[in-house]
Amino acid sequence: MNQVQAQTKPVTGDWLLTLIETGQKTDQPYIINRFDAHGNISIYGTKIAEFTQRNQTMYLKSERVKFYNGRFHILKQTPKELVLGGDSATFYYKRAYDPKQNNPVYQNLTGTWLMHGTTSTYVRFEADGKFVMLNLEENGSVTTKGSWLFIPNEKAFVILADVDVLRQKSSILQINKDYMEVMNNGIQYQLKKQPEVSSFKHLQIDEETLTEPTEGQPGLPWNDDDLWIFLPKLKNLRYKYSVYHPDVKVFSENDISVDIVLNPEKQSIKFVSYKETDEDRVPFNNKIKEPLVESFNRFFPQKDLDQYSIIDSKRPYKLGDKIYECTVVNGIIGDEQYQYWMINSMPGVFAKVIHDTIDNSKNYWQYTLLQITKQ
Repeated sequence: MNQVQAQTKPVTGDWLLTLIETGQKTDQPYIINRFDAHGNISIYGTKIAEFTQRNQTMYLKSERVKFYNGRFHILKQTPKELVLGGDSATFYYKRAYDPKQNNPVYQNLTGTWLMHGTTSTYVRFEADGKFVMLNLEENGSVTTKGSWLFIPNEKAFVILADVDVLRQKSSILQINKDYMEVMNNGIQYQLKKQPEVSSFKHLQIDEETLTEPTEGQPGLPWNDDDLWIFLPKLKNLRYKYSVYHPDVKVFSENDISVDIVLNPEKQSIKFVSYKETDEDRVPFNNKIKEPLVESFNRFFPQKDLDQYSIIDSKRPYKLGDKIYECTVVNGIIGDEQYQYWMINSMPGVFAKVIHDTIDNSKNYWQYTLLQITKQ
């Protein structure tokens, strides 16, 4: 045990509780204990105990945590470390790190990382101590928020949030501005830094310029009859699907493969979409047009619009060494905004689709055409 420090400074501020010794047992909770000037100890804003300090002795009282009761001697107190020893337990603390300090490892750590081997788990370390983990799942996403601390003398960080991976303390084995390897609970993880997107051009559709669709409204480049004439020439379309995640300030991207299936007997057209991975094609969604389904949709295979306006009829879209002229349509469905790029010479094929919300607050995504495969 370290020699008692002859200091009588108040034990106030934020301390990271790294170790608790109780008899023959030890625990590493890695949680912040806040000792305030009013004699309260709190965790995550919840008061758990009261304390009184008299020189090198502290008296703790708690109805919530049994170990936080009794007389504790201040066995060590420095600007960076604190050790309290009592009859029931010994507490080891480290001072919560001030992110304003100039540390190159810390500077590289801040930002958003994608965990290697997945396309779904993002972790973000913000400079103000906030932490976000985003897990993308097949039917949605799960966002977990909390805080994090950097421990410079151990070259480690601690996540203070209810997460399944990187829980509590992680040792940094290697880090630069693009790549990081960490060890957490005996498991090694690789992470890749993601380009941060703090701002981009949202859709700004003026509803006053939109009109209610009417039968035979002029300006759209193709109709149902054109689909049946042209689509039998195509086999597959390939798109890049990009989704913006504001909590972690990045776009996730997937390749989407769309098979085109026609059944003349049933008078049906089906667009079958798959997410392409290195190992498999994962079903994404299906869109079908037949006499009783989507029969009045002017924009199949995309959603029909409640109101829309044509803003350009000759917008160029470059795909490989070819340039296609597109009719660009702005429209809305409820509080959703859409922009469609319809290739004039290819009925049923959209070069680009952009989705946004009226208030630009969330759920921004877009498709961009990468490849056309003909029969």
